[in-house]
Amino acid sequence: MAMSPERTRSDPRSPWRRLRLAGIAAALLASAAMAPVAQSAEPELPPLTTEAGTPRLPGKFVWIDLVTSNMETARNFYSRLFGWEFRRMGDAATGYSLVLNDGRPVGGVVDVTARPNVPVNPRWVAYISVPDVAQAQKAIIGAGGRQLVAAKTFPKRGEQAVFADAEGAVFGVIKSAGGDPADFMAEPGDWIWIQLLSRDVQKATGFYRSFAGYEVVENKESSRKNQFLLVSGAFARAAVSQLPANHPKAPPIWLPFVRVESLAQSLTVAQQLGGRIAVMPRPDLFEGRMAVVADPSGAMVGMLQWDDERDQGRKTRP
Repeated sequence: MAMSPERTRSDPRSPWRRLRLAGIAAALLASAAMAPVAQSAEPELPPLTTEAGTPRLPGKFVWIDLVTSNMETARNFYSRLFGWEFRRMGDAATGYSLVLNDGRPVGGVVDVTARPNVPVNPRWVAYISVPDVAQAQKAIIGAGGRQLVAAKTFPKRGEQAVFADAEGAVFGVIKSAGGDPADFMAEPGDWIWIQLLSRDVQKATGFYRSFAGYEVVENKESSRKNQFLLVSGAFARAAVSQLPANHPKAPPIWLPFVRVESLAQSLTVAQQLGGRIAVMPRPDLFEGRMAVVADPSGAMVGMLQWDDERDQGRKTRP
């Protein structure tokens, strides 16, 4: 999962100095907190990386799952929008499919229809690498978070659990069994960035620093006030931005972004497939190269057109 387009040792703000997300919050007014996901028959998940000797990268977002009530609609939408492939893991009772981009696993899909009596608002749930899940759980609960899915160990994947932060934003933590994916520049169809929209950015940054060990850096070059970057291992891993006070019903939420080659074309395809444009491209939003869409079930996902000339000098996949 590539979410770190550029090293940030000298300036953690540099990859995102023009990234402005002021319009996103208004698009999320209808979202609600995700209910706990009931555990059923569990699939055999693949490792996060197959490269030997890969270290763990605490603080990096290393995996992401879509929780949805319509697997077939999601499969049709995302395969045609991003070129993803889907591979069912286990039998139908597991309700889980692997998502691949160019043959590489980039996430999964949890079908809650295979897990009765689990009401859920469709959404993407991202997982943060941690050195110890039990210690992270203790820190999360101590900081006002709550556990949604109990810790479970998957032999090839590692140990993972799902939580809601103090404001209700849903996320997961994971201690990988064999190391985390290395930091490469995202390719089209890969995850390239993730954003937390919060009502109290000071409280939110403290919450995530308490268990993930982030360095918190204020993004002073952004036109938005109260935007901060969560930094680990010399990379900006995520941004935390303030939800506007004039939208009191907008819930705090983690919003991930996929790299696309043509934002205009991707938006056209998304609409043709039954998606809704939640945030249109605007000059003040990364020079008009980013937008947010809701898939047919309502799950929000961002799209970012990161042009090839911006990749020069950055580490790409071998």
